[in-house]
Amino acid sequence: MNAPLTPRPDSAAGVSAHDLRIHFATKAGTVKAVDGVSFEIRPGETFGIIGESGSGKTTLGRALAGLLKPSAGDIHYGEHDPRALSRSQRKRLRRDHQIIFQDPHAALNPRMTILQSVIEPLDIIGEGDRQSRRRTAADALERVGLPATIGKRYPHELSGGQKQRVNIARTLTLRPKFIVCDEVVAALDVSIRGAILNLFADLQKEFGITYAFITHDISVVSHVSDRIGVLYLGRLMEQGPADAVSDRPLHPYTQALLSAEPLPLPSDRRDSRRRIRLEGEIPSPLNPPSGCPFRTRCPKAATRCAEQVPQWRELRPSHWVACHFAEPDL
Repeated sequence: MNAPLTPRPDSAAGVSAHDLRIHFATKAGTVKAVDGVSFEIRPGETFGIIGESGSGKTTLGRALAGLLKPSAGDIHYGEHDPRALSRSQRKRLRRDHQIIFQDPHAALNPRMTILQSVIEPLDIIGEGDRQSRRRTAADALERVGLPATIGKRYPHELSGGQKQRVNIARTLTLRPKFIVCDEVVAALDVSIRGAILNLFADLQKEFGITYAFITHDISVVSHVSDRIGVLYLGRLMEQGPADAVSDRPLHPYTQALLSAEPLPLPSDRRDSRRRIRLEGEIPSPLNPPSGCPFRTRCPKAATRCAEQVPQWRELRPSHWVACHFAEPDL
């Protein structure tokens, strides 16, 4: 019997956001979680999104997956604008963009067997009959490196890495075109992170999946991404090819993040790279700073930074930055 999980002929699809804003009204005021972000994720690529906790990464990811409605701006999935579609059309489109959450334990129902959890998305969309759904679920488990016998177990009987593979299998049953990976290896042991990241790469090659890969770990995002966007207080500070952003960052914030990344150097060379220490905490999105949002912690900040919002400039080919003082030869 042919495997039910085969690449879709139209699997490649990009995602774009234009002036995306996600605000939350609270008693204390309006939280500007994402505040005017624009970017394009090309079909079949991995777009990494990095930043500190509180920078708006998860909120942006949930919006890209369709779980949050933008306060302003728009998100397009390929040629589709969800706002222009009927309710039934949006429901059909919904299966094409999915999300895998950070905590593999909380993402699974403890009262359902693994096979039942993997079948559940197919039950919801009503695809096929009972036997075909079981075959699809079993094949999905096999594709992520899990034996068919694991389908009879419950989540508490699995390791963290196995649970995350199950969550990947659940998503795979729908054969999505676009997947948001929200800190998908943050809760896993270092020893198994590489295997999970390699699995994502293998599935991308086989199914042509487009990824938005959200993480605070620069070593992870530079390893898996084609391009990287650096988010701070709901705004993009820098965006460009992964090797350019990780090796030759233009923005002071990106430089500070990279300087904090540990390197496997000999003991006599460990102090050769100067650590850029940022003072204070990330400001509240309830009351973000005027001008450049990073100015309150930036070692290069000047009066101009408080008075003017930095322009989004292309200083190298496909390498953009929002900083008054960034230069291409940095």
